[in-house]
Amino acid sequence: MLIVEGFSGHRIEIPEDRYYLPGPELWTQAKEDVNTLVFGLTQAGVILAGGVTSLEFLVEEGQSVSNGEAVAFAVTSKVKYIDTPLAGVIFNLNRAVIDHPISFQEDPYGKAWVFSLRLSGSINLPDHFLDPISYQQRLLHSEACGNPQGLKGGASPTCRTIYSSIHSQKKGES
Repeated sequence: MLIVEGFSGHRIEIPEDRYYLPGPELWTQAKEDVNTLVFGLTQAGVILAGGVTSLEFLVEEGQSVSNGEAVAFAVTSKVKYIDTPLAGVIFNLNRAVIDHPISFQEDPYGKAWVFSLRLSGSINLPDHFLDPISYQQRLLHSEACGNPQGLKGGASPTCRTIYSSIHSQKKGES
């Protein structure tokens, strides 16, 4: 297990048995049948989204999907569409997360997987996703690691200025 300390005030764990897609913050893991991949939201993605309060699927099992097609949307502090990064057929949907969205915060790499996708052929995962060490390095160099205490406004000078201004207005300062 790889670790990133101080990621927006959190300790991030990165399992070494899967691959990662930064940006949409997805992880993927090949199943025994190497043409079937399981996808979920990374712990960093859940933290950056402010947690997941609900999830709704936009596809059905057995449905063919194209690369970039929305599979689900999660209600976080906003609405987050979860797109498939590869084309294939939806093999399974994890309907348990609909009733237990807290699983995304508690077990993002286990109980909170989102969907599995059966590919028409095999792929070389490193051609499409980051290995765990590369993903860890990307997180370590992210803006969120510049905010180890997890302060509102983060490491962005613009956000810090806005939050400081709002805080000052709440206190009655000018």
